[in-house]
Amino acid sequence: MNTWLVGCADAWAPAIRERITAAAPNGFKLEFANPADPAAWNDLLARSDFLLLAATQMTSAMIGAAGRLRLIHKWGIGFDDVDLPAAKAAGVGVAITAGANAHAVAEHTVMLMLATLRKLSVVDRALREGRWLFKEMRVQCLQMSGRTVGLVGFGNIGRAVAKRLAGFEVEVLYYDPRPAPLEVEQALAATLVSFDELLARADILSLHCPGGTENRHLMDAACFARMKRGAVLVNAARGELVNQAALVEALGDGTLMGAGLDVFEQEPPAADNPLLQLQNVTLSPHTAASVLDNVGRVAAHVFRNMQRVVDGKALLEADTVLSPRR
Repeated sequence: MNTWLVGCADAWAPAIRERITAAAPNGFKLEFANPADPAAWNDLLARSDFLLLAATQMTSAMIGAAGRLRLIHKWGIGFDDVDLPAAKAAGVGVAITAGANAHAVAEHTVMLMLATLRKLSVVDRALREGRWLFKEMRVQCLQMSGRTVGLVGFGNIGRAVAKRLAGFEVEVLYYDPRPAPLEVEQALAATLVSFDELLARADILSLHCPGGTENRHLMDAACFARMKRGAVLVNAARGELVNQAALVEALGDGTLMGAGLDVFEQEPPAADNPLLQLQNVTLSPHTAASVLDNVGRVAAHVFRNMQRVVDGKALLEADTVLSPRR
């Protein structure tokens, strides 16, 4: 039996490495190297049949140095840090784990909605500092019930969010260039509207669409001006979807009540980033998908695709960014 080497990038914690390794089927050998150590990483690139990447940038030079490489598999759904033209030219496939993180990201998204409406970061900080804001919060906090939630994008994560909102007695609207089947809309009590109508009606607007050049600064000053005054923006998708300067202005002048953000244009944000100083923003460090008990599930998803390549089968359609030719 052949042994296939899977090069795993990024500084995975020991507990994560254990779970990824445990999910690997027979015939696959895993080696881990931190790309911050160029010598170790370049050596692993040269020997790997497959690569598993989280946040590592895969440049054309790296792809060129990986002479045995058959497939680059991303941990998650973002592939904007992979040089796709170089991968295509080299015959290297690129795949994602479509839907594998959807439940975790959806839970985090709903958490950001609730935390922003209830000023959780403000009251948590105040209580730790010895301030009891019981009276003050009554005039600042809002409930989820009765509100209209607008979802920009209705793929796996958007649908998972809609499902989790079912018990909150909200109206769910969505915009997506590719509408969901009618039976899905009915099952999730979600209504398709135009992007303009979504902006105008949403009390909470949550982003669940891909990043990249096409959607860069999808949410800008003009969009914020068309939203309900006092609405909430939630972004657990990609930082480049939002024009940060316009967002800071909208949060400062009351156009938006608040924002719940898991992603940023620059990650990590600089110490002087104005978002870090705003009291009406709930922040997390790109951790929406980062839950320990989902690691095994995501890893199994990855290895199923690698096994398909070994077996000469096509990758799962939803996971395919580029089909391998090697």
